[in-house]
Amino acid sequence: MKKLLTKQWSFLWAGIIFGVAQIIYLLGTMLPKMLDGKVPKVKPMTVTTDLGKMFRAIEVWISNTFGISDFQIYGNSTVMDNGTTINSGGAFVPGIGWIILGMLIGGWLVARVEGDSRIWVKYSKKMLIVSFIGGIVFSYGTRLAGGCTLNHLLGGVPMMSIHSLVAIVFMSIGGLSAFLLMNKLKLSHNFKHQNTKLYSVKAFEKGDKAECTNYDPNYKPTKRIIFWVGLIFLVLFFGVAIFGGLFSPDFFSHLKAGKIVPFNKGFAHKGLLYGLITLFSGIVAGFAMAKSGFGTECALVSAEAGSMIKNNEKKFADAGLPKITRTLFKGLLPLQGVTAAWIITLAGVIFFWGFLGFKHGFSGGVKYQLTAGVPIGGFLLGAGAVLLVGCEIRSYMRLGLGYLNTWVGFMGFAIGYLPFVIFYKEHKAFLKDSVWVEKFYWPQLFTDSHFIQVIIAILFLIALIFFLYYLIKKGAKDTGTTKKAIINLNTEDLQYMIDKKTT
Repeated sequence: MKKLLTKQWSFLWAGIIFGVAQIIYLLGTMLPKMLDGKVPKVKPMTVTTDLGKMFRAIEVWISNTFGISDFQIYGNSTVMDNGTTINSGGAFVPGIGWIILGMLIGGWLVARVEGDSRIWVKYSKKMLIVSFIGGIVFSYGTRLAGGCTLNHLLGGVPMMSIHSLVAIVFMSIGGLSAFLLMNKLKLSHNFKHQNTKLYSVKAFEKGDKAECTNYDPNYKPTKRIIFWVGLIFLVLFFGVAIFGGLFSPDFFSHLKAGKIVPFNKGFAHKGLLYGLITLFSGIVAGFAMAKSGFGTECALVSAEAGSMIKNNEKKFADAGLPKITRTLFKGLLPLQGVTAAWIITLAGVIFFWGFLGFKHGFSGGVKYQLTAGVPIGGFLLGAGAVLLVGCEIRSYMRLGLGYLNTWVGFMGFAIGYLPFVIFYKEHKAFLKDSVWVEKFYWPQLFTDSHFIQVIIAILFLIALIFFLYYLIKKGAKDTGTTKKAIINLNTEDLQYMIDKKTT
């Protein structure tokens, strides 16, 4: 148990645990509906809407606390689930994503049990600027694409979503483009799925600078102004959202008026049960991600760059790409983790949607249809994630771990979100007027029969299981290791194994 807690995990096992977190999340969203006698939706993790609600909470707090005019007020009003009526102001209502908070807590817990907070990881000014730009690009991409990389890759694939498949294609193009751009900018050395101090110190002591370029024994992060700016932003962002989520979307305006709002009217206006279960789901997911460096965009890049690196490894080594990252891509490790999560999530989808007849959660609105915004947004998602050195969900656990470039990139999220909310009506009209395919999930393209659609989903599940076996086998072959090692060893131990064989 001590080894399990204090050491990193393989991508495969992290993907399995993430898949379990997806099932927990499904239960968190479905149980409240079931208890109310309603037919629930089967909808895997989504975070961008929750993030929009949390940004909106900041705006409401600023408006009510400092008397600044609220630029999102359009005269609309929304009746919350708890009966509270508030001015929605357009794109988002104030609230909190408990799953986002959970992922941050999961990352923080890993830093505690491993005794390795990543505030020691040193990033250049150039890398921090690129991360900030990446956050802006990624955040805006989520609005055009109808969701982030989590929504499309880890949710959309098992949900068999048409618009997610198109988004993934363009995410791959955007990710690879940004990967090559980072090479040109001589920032490839920052590409690590995870920085652990033990691995970096060992590399430093051996004089292997390529494996520890983000490590400096004399680095003092607290002496950098940007460290405190990033920390203050995080505390403010999550502090406001948590208070608003626990009490009421109107908590701060009520407080200003001298009123105390009861505690039980909070929890993201969706109820205590929803809040607790999705919070726990986020903690499990964040813990698994922080234990491996698990994410979405690196899975796509590994599928594209793995063969490129294998065929011309010297080129990427000369560009500064760490050997542990080259091993990660050649071994297709991130894609193995993502595929494992797909299998578990799809099994849950088949059970709840296929056998129990619950509603398909990726349907019913323009957000889940293929529009002209999907390829544009998908490209921005892929590019932004690589510039961030982490997709959105990876960013949340990295916030908890203490990565400075992620703190800076997260501030970029706040900027990238603004064009959509300021020009909300224009974006909404553009997406509505540019629907290319009205069907929501690809089995609908073949048949309207629910029974046959379920059969197709089962065949898809079987195909994914065989695909995972292929990835493990190929990963072992291309790294010169074994299938057992690929399955069970974390990337660092796998690299030590390879180094031992080659010396």
